[in-house]
Amino acid sequence: MTRNNRRRRAATIGTAVLMAGAMTALAGCSSGGSAAADGTLSMYTWVSSQSDRDQWESFVSLAQKEDPDLKITIDGPNFNDYWTKVKTRLSGSNPPCILTTQAARAQELEGLLLPLDDLIASNDVDTSDYDASMLDGMTVDGTIRAIPYDAEPIVLFYNVDAFTAAGLTPPGATYTRDQFISDAKALTSGDKKGLAIAPGISIPTAWATADGYSGVDEDGTLDLTNSDFVDEIQSFFDLVSVDQVANAPEAADSSDVSQAAFTSGDAAMLLEGPWMYGTFDEAADFTMGVTIVPSTSGEAHGMTQGSGFGIAKNCSDPDAAFKAILAMTTTPVLEAQAQSRGIVPSRPEAVPAWAEGKSPEAADAVNALLENASAYITTPTWNQVETLMSQYGVEGYRGEKTADEIMDTIQNSVGE
Repeated sequence: MTRNNRRRRAATIGTAVLMAGAMTALAGCSSGGSAAADGTLSMYTWVSSQSDRDQWESFVSLAQKEDPDLKITIDGPNFNDYWTKVKTRLSGSNPPCILTTQAARAQELEGLLLPLDDLIASNDVDTSDYDASMLDGMTVDGTIRAIPYDAEPIVLFYNVDAFTAAGLTPPGATYTRDQFISDAKALTSGDKKGLAIAPGISIPTAWATADGYSGVDEDGTLDLTNSDFVDEIQSFFDLVSVDQVANAPEAADSSDVSQAAFTSGDAAMLLEGPWMYGTFDEAADFTMGVTIVPSTSGEAHGMTQGSGFGIAKNCSDPDAAFKAILAMTTTPVLEAQAQSRGIVPSRPEAVPAWAEGKSPEAADAVNALLENASAYITTPTWNQVETLMSQYGVEGYRGEKTADEIMDTIQNSVGE
């Protein structure tokens, strides 16, 4: 099934067939996972910090404004541990009903997450109310496994003051690769670089997605050696080794290194998620702009990342869990989260709430990217891909190895 077909599958569900299957799905979940006698549901998620806990609690408290009877307890480890501990948590006593996942990791949790198509049909949910790319990312084996709450397209942050000082015209909601490279060269002088780059695979994949290519094929199989994808990765490596507009990242660098280079003014541009807007705006002493990820044509093609709420397959009351998920993803809830937490909502009608207090070009860029977006879809082995790209990608940036060699090494090492 092609990605577009999966998207259409997410948006239009055959209700007659699904209603017939709904009772089977609910009966299959009649034992196991927890829903307390008083109706309290448990949610297992990543809680890396008090900020994480505050976010989850705000989802619940905001949903309670429309459903005062809603009760959800929250528990979970830090983000990195979540993806392994969730599997053992569900096999233990009193397992949770609600789980969180990212679109990029939904494939990993396929065996844990209940297909939601039957519940979507029985609750008359119009899936077109949610970002299509994120529903695509939450679709595994032809069925939707989670309802997204955000849809975050990777954007290009830039230093407006640096552009002005160099006599450059800041980009709008279109940006060609040729113009981007020309600008980046003009912004590079001595220790100052046009772009800051972090190690890893996600940002190079966003670069490739801007031209319509991915390292995962239409069947969901790892496809890092696809010639078009390899060419895109090589062009990203060339920003360092050929165009010399960025420093090569070190394998051990965290994203903090590239982010600090941008906010300190040592790099004029940075590819990152829009969730960082508030953090960057507060840290930077310059006027900040936002545009699309540059593409060959100059037109926007976004790579969305985001998370959502799913239901454990062994949940004892999936209907109650689904109603709770719907309550936490209403337009008012997502608008409030956009304003207070800075997320780009998964419901298009709530996206204007994210734009409040931000520059008009930032809103234009995000809207343009969302209008033509593909989810950041990965495979169950993507953690290995990320680790290996951080390790071997440094050689690509330094011009010591080609993207063809590096992608082939990673593909063979992962074994898909």
